[in-house]
Amino acid sequence: MRRMNWQLWATWLLIVSLLSGCGGGSAGGGSSVVIQERAAYVRVVDAISKEPIAGATVQFLTDQGELTFRRIVTGQSNPDEITLSVARLLNPNARAGDFLLRNVPSNVRFRGIWVQIPAGYTAIAKHIDPAGKKRTIQLPANPNTSGGCLIASERAGIVSVVFGAPGLIDFGTIEVFPNNPNVPPPPIDENCP
Repeated sequence: MRRMNWQLWATWLLIVSLLSGCGGGSAGGGSSVVIQERAAYVRVVDAISKEPIAGATVQFLTDQGELTFRRIVTGQSNPDEITLSVARLLNPNARAGDFLLRNVPSNVRFRGIWVQIPAGYTAIAKHIDPAGKKRTIQLPANPNTSGGCLIASERAGIVSVVFGAPGLIDFGTIEVFPNNPNVPPPPIDENCP
C-alpha cells in the first residue's frame, strides 16, 4: 500500500508539472498539456507482424555519448522501463512496447538513433518518419559509427537547433526484418560505410 501511494503521488506530481492550466478561452473549457522537457519517442516493430520486438534496445546517439530509451510497459516498471500511463502524458499515441527518452539535453549534437537488434532478426531496418518518409538501412553491430548507418541521421545537429523548443520529438516507426528465408528484407537505400 505504501508503494502504491508513492507511485500515485509521483504520477500526480508529473501531471501537475505538465499541466499549464485551464484553457478558459476554449469552448470546452478543458485544460491543455505543455511539455516542459524534450522527450523522444520511437516505435520498434517486427516488419511482418507489426508487433513490438522483445529484447530490442534503442539509443539516442550524441557527440557526448549514448542516451538509452526506456521501454514503455503496462504494469509496474523497473529503472529501464516507463509505465504506459506516464508515457501517454507525453504522447497520447504511445503503446506498450514503444520507447521513450525523457529529458533530452538541448546542448548536445544529435547523431542518430541506433537499435540493438535481438537474435532472430536481420540488421535491415526500415524507418518511417511521422510524415511518411521511408528509408531502409542496415544497422551496424555497435552504435559508434557514421550517420549514414543510423536512423534519422538526416536530422543530425545541436538538439535545440534541430528540434526547436521543448516538446515531444516523434521519430515514427522502425520496422526490423526477421531472419526468415521466406520473407527476405528489402534492398537498402544506402550503404553503411
